[in-house]
Amino acid sequence: MIKRLGIIILALSLIMAPMLVTQTVYADEVATQNVITAEEIDALTQKICSELPDRTSYTDACLTAAKAIAGQSIGSITPPDTDLVSYATPMASTSSDYLSSEYLDIEIQEFDTTVEVLDGYNYVDKKVTSYNVVAKTKNFDGSKKTVLITTNFANHYSGNEFFVGTEAEGALGTAATTALTIKLANYLSHNAASNRYNFVFAFFSGTDEGNYGSEAFIDEYLTREVMLVINLEKLGCGKTYYYTDEASTSHGDYIDAFAKSYAVQQFPTAGRVLLPIVTVKDLPYSHYAILGDIAPFLNAEKACLQIMGGDYSKFMDSEGGWIEIVNTSNDTYTNLAFYHPNYATKLSDVSQFVLDLTASEKLGEVCNGAASGYKVFTKHWIAYIIVLVILVALGVILYVVASKMGKKHPLPSPKKIKIAVFGKEFEDFNGDEIIVDIKRKNESDINPFDV
Repeated sequence: MIKRLGIIILALSLIMAPMLVTQTVYADEVATQNVITAEEIDALTQKICSELPDRTSYTDACLTAAKAIAGQSIGSITPPDTDLVSYATPMASTSSDYLSSEYLDIEIQEFDTTVEVLDGYNYVDKKVTSYNVVAKTKNFDGSKKTVLITTNFANHYSGNEFFVGTEAEGALGTAATTALTIKLANYLSHNAASNRYNFVFAFFSGTDEGNYGSEAFIDEYLTREVMLVINLEKLGCGKTYYYTDEASTSHGDYIDAFAKSYAVQQFPTAGRVLLPIVTVKDLPYSHYAILGDIAPFLNAEKACLQIMGGDYSKFMDSEGGWIEIVNTSNDTYTNLAFYHPNYATKLSDVSQFVLDLTASEKLGEVCNGAASGYKVFTKHWIAYIIVLVILVALGVILYVVASKMGKKHPLPSPKKIKIAVFGKEFEDFNGDEIIVDIKRKNESDINPFDV
């Protein structure tokens, strides 16, 4: 009987096994399939590197790049070096490759910056101009809150008043993340009717020069209806990090819990490192997670989410690859694909994280602005007090150790040399003096002076 039962169970297992395997594979495929694929992002990244290798802020090339991203035709372009990218023939940009005007209202924002330049022997003020691209989903619903998604599209291909040129396509910094943001903009605007929130997308220049593009955007476009700012920066290399604020916030706590299901990890907060790493404009206490365009929005007291790539395991800015390529002549598509072969997959995963997060109904309930204690926490004097406390503590420890060592191993008392001009017999003796008699010269009483 037992033998027959075993045979029946084995037979049923063999019959059911293929069905179970089929169901498992199918479920995994559904779970891991991202709406915006790695192949789409990779193709657009290559296209940006080929058509728009020069996106240098405060140059005519920046305006050309802004027009292309905005979906405006810029004609036929021959890549400057076809060996650097996949394209070997001239290409023409079209609106379908970049932002789609069918579902987006798109503007190019022009902004000026005054810099000091050397004219002969004197420094003079010079006005320089650069460009942002701003797009928002059509038919804004006034009853919905707004999510702002931003990135930096500029690179340092040619020189400007701030930087010399590197003549690299800026693939990792910033073509790949620009491609991701374009894909997010087109997807979310195409499905605007089903979105829980309104969406605005901003592509900044002037970031490395001093966050001038994001500050210009804030001055002209930022409204109180914006509940959350998501800034995407240098994605595709190393690990993927997210950062919300130094102090605890309701949206930060919510994102912490939400992010556990995705391939992102929390950026170390200042509470773990105590002292400031760097200082940027208007943000005394800052570090690598807030060096870019997210800083002005934190200062504007908006709820923020920074998503960035790299390796910060030792709290140092690293790309997590064999070499550092951002802002160097090595920042080409070829090198991006070689040193970070999974870069597009990482960006695709970020896209799904952003889409799922911004589809959450609760997100609108928890985005109440930057932490109220943020600006207090970022004051210089806190860092100074921490340093002072550490120095005082070290001083006390040193004093205690020196006192104990002094009692255990006392030093001999210092002695003074005294010259006995009229002979030792006329001197008063004490233990603190060594008497040298200049009158007598013999082996037992050596006089070191020649008289």
